[in-house]
Amino acid sequence: MNLTGIREKGEARQRHVADSLSLIPIIESGSNLSIAQLSPSAVASASNQFYSTSRYARQEPVSRGNMPSADRGSKTVAGKAAVAAAASIASEAGTKPEGVSLRGQALSVIDVGTGPGLPGIIFAVARPLWKVTLLDSLRKRCDFLKKAIELMGLTNVEVVWSRAEDAGQDPVHRQGYDVAVARAVAETRTLAELCLPFVKVGGLWVAAKGPTPKEEVAGARVALQKLGGVLCSVELVDSFSSDGQRTAVVVRKVANTPAQYPRGQGLPGKSPL
Repeated sequence: MNLTGIREKGEARQRHVADSLSLIPIIESGSNLSIAQLSPSAVASASNQFYSTSRYARQEPVSRGNMPSADRGSKTVAGKAAVAAAASIASEAGTKPEGVSLRGQALSVIDVGTGPGLPGIIFAVARPLWKVTLLDSLRKRCDFLKKAIELMGLTNVEVVWSRAEDAGQDPVHRQGYDVAVARAVAETRTLAELCLPFVKVGGLWVAAKGPTPKEEVAGARVALQKLGGVLCSVELVDSFSSDGQRTAVVVRKVANTPAQYPRGQGLPGKSPL
């Protein structure tokens, strides 16, 4: 069974451990959008304002070199656009947008398409208060993960053998998590349909991406709206590849996902929203 193509220890530490750890500050910083329930028009307003004011409208690539110095921290240009969008929709909702910190909280996290247990197992070790669910469709991988968890003595991890399309329709898991994460190599539209159904209203979906996700993110605009999500930001993370600094797409769940999603029979990948 092939769990990873990486064979060197140093590369494994960087590509697997460091990459996984780099997502934790993104999750714990929460989001600049703290509004739990928004009308469909408010969701549309947030997305429209984000795309009209962010780097995506200006077709600027995400890279460390072209980031203004003030944006090289946890707030990207995209994040500031999300703040502006939050202020706009807060006016309609009658609510004041506030920053949310999840540091030190006991979060429920699902790692969708976990593969060799990444980033989920790293999360469980680094944040013992978190309850982590590892979801994978391959039985052999799940058997391996259960044995690895037992050997590591982790008590805050559960392994679920299921396709995301099926588990996302299961009442046990549907809209049952504070955070969903995905490192899978798949288009954002596809990942959105596979991940957002797991997230509670008010929770976050965080997708690990490469240095230039602008086209993918722009193309997922309609999918996010259909699934009850609104784009908060695209954050630079403390991880680098040969192509540049990696990113994380952060989406807030603002409305219940319609019952027809996720679709079955591989449709999220074959026919993305």
